[in-house]
Formats: sequence, structure tokens, C-alpha cells
Amino acid sequence: MSSKRVLLLHEDQFLANFFCEKLENVGFAADFAHNAETGLKMASEKPPDAVIVDPVLPGPDIAKLIPQLRAATGQPPAPIIVLPNSRPFFAEAAQEAGAVALARRDNAVGEILNALQTVLKLDKGSMLTRGAGTTADESWLRMSLGSAPEVITNLRRSLHEMSREGSSPQAFEEFYRRVHAFSEQMAVLGEKPLHFLAGQIEALGLDLFKLPEQVNASVLRTLGQALDFLSTLLPEAVRGRLKDPSAAQVLVVDDEEGARKMIMAAMRMANLKSVAADTPTTSLAALGVQGFDLIFLDVGLPEMSGFDLCTKVRALPMHEKTPIVFITGMATFQNRVQSSLSGGNDFVGKPFNLSELGLKALIWIFKGQLGQL
Repeated sequence: MSSKRVLLLHEDQFLANFFCEKLENVGFAADFAHNAETGLKMASEKPPDAVIVDPVLPGPDIAKLIPQLRAATGQPPAPIIVLPNSRPFFAEAAQEAGAVALARRDNAVGEILNALQTVLKLDKGSMLTRGAGTTADESWLRMSLGSAPEVITNLRRSLHEMSREGSSPQAFEEFYRRVHAFSEQMAVLGEKPLHFLAGQIEALGLDLFKLPEQVNASVLRTLGQALDFLSTLLPEAVRGRLKDPSAAQVLVVDDEEGARKMIMAAMRMANLKSVAADTPTTSLAALGVQGFDLIFLDVGLPEMSGFDLCTKVRALPMHEKTPIVFITGMATFQNRVQSSLSGGNDFVGKPFNLSELGLKALIWIFKGQLGQL
């Protein structure tokens, strides 16, 4: 058994309990704190052998917190492992501040153990013999999903506050922190589709937390749609029908090179695969030989309008029910009506937020999988 002590800094009680249990299962002594102030005090009073910290923690940002933790743990400073987040700049800031390892969300417990084995020079074999205790059992999933309706209700309340004129920064922060915790729960519990969707809500929530001036009617509408849809995915009978969205194929049809690149960048940020076409002719050629899970379609195209192209797409056997989202710089009421009449499922106006576009893509890919078109 390892006699090493690990200090975990995490705001979410569920995740703190989960990680501490998994650490104790392989022989560590684990303590936790819910905020930076308490964590720094604990690190100073009883220096741990290693620290694990969530980058989204009440108190100073991660770039300031890591040097403070290193100083609090004494000399030599305890190694610091940082849990994953939806945006790479957290990881970059953590590494620059002195973190020794970064965990990935798709295998957070395994990543943490590997990092601890390395930085503390522990015997890997003895820890692996107890490795079965690091996996998430059904009881953890039941607890998380059992509290999910309340989480979504609180997120809706925060979203309502965010939509009010003159809303406080606290509403944006609360929304982001809540969805961050839920997204991380879904990741560690192996609920990949729910993690993908919640993670993209988290990414958009972070954008708005950092730049609240980006809030507009379109973003609020997309977040509302996402929360409503997320609540429908909680029953096991529905979750079991969802597929890994990273295998989905998205077609981007836009004659403007800059717009195509932006949309495809949004898809990469959402961990989705995409291909592009710059004319109706090239798009129809691709659609005739390959099935797609989602189509982003510009309204103003050469050769024919996006509405006319949509009508042609609907005549293709493989794409009678493929979700189609129109994109245009003229988000008029008439265009919205025409998009529906021509067979489109949704509408996005330019300029668009990349995280919003990724979130909308995931919603429609999942709806397509469930036949909810």
C-alpha cells in the first residue's frame, strides 16, 4: 500500500467524493478542499505528496493558483496535476505555471494514477493489481443522473438571469461552473454522448463568462434548446440509442472560403469531422455517394440558392431526413420561413459564435440518431 497523501481541490462534491474513493482504492490517503483558500491552508498546514486541482475552482485563476500551491507545499514543492477542461488555454496556462501533468477527460482516473506513479516514483505493478477499483460502477451513475434534473433546473435559472438586461457576472459564472461539473461527471462515468453535449454547452458557457457581450438572442435560444434536449436524454432507454458523435460526418456547403474554414474550425472544436463543398454541384456530387449526419448550408450560393439546393437534397434517398441547418448573413423572418418550407431544420445567422455552432451541430446529430426531426 502506498502511504502517500494526495490533496484534491475540486468544487463539485460528487466529483470530489468520486476521485477520493478511486485514489483510496489504490492505497493513497486523500483529502479534498472545495475552494482555493481552503486548499492553500490545508497544503500549508499538512503538506501533501501531490496535489490534484480542477482548473475551474473558486478563487484565483489557475495560472496564479499553481505557484501559490507550490509555495504552500514547501521545498521541494509537491507536484501538481491538473484535471481537464473544455478549452486548451487552461492546460497551457497550467503548464506555464508549473503543473507537472495534465489529465484527459476520457480517462481522468487512469491519467491521474499514471501521473502519480511517475511523479512519486511508485511501483506501477502493485497499483495495477487494485486497478479494478478505479472504474465507475452503476451506483455512481445512478447518483449523478438522479441529480441531473435539479442541475438542469438550476442551469435554466442561471440562463434566465443571463438573458436579463444588466445581468450580473455571477449568473454567467454560476452557469459555467454548474455545467462544467456535470460535463466532467459524464466524462468520468463513461457517458460519452452526454459528455459531448454537456461539454459543448460548457464551452459556450465559458465564452459567455469571459465575454458576456457575446450574449445575443441566437446564443440564448441555442442554450435553451440544448438544456431542453439534454433533459430528454437522461432516461436510459434514450441514452442507449445514442452513438459516439465523433464518428459523425458533417458537410459544410458555403462559397466563401473564410466561412467554410470557420464552420469547419467550429466542428473540430466540438470533436466532429467535416468536409466542405463550395458549390451546389460539388455538394450534390458528394451527397450522391456518401451519407452525412448533418449539413450546414449557406443560403447565398452560386448556381442556385441554398433553399433550392435543400429541395434537391431532400430528393436524394440517403438524405431525405438528414438534418440541415441554414447559415446566412441575412437572418430575416422571410428567410427563416423559407428555410423551413424548403426542408431545413434550423437557421443560424452570421456572424456566429464557434461554440454555438458546435453545440447546434451536436444537438442535430443526436436528434438525427433518435429520429427527432
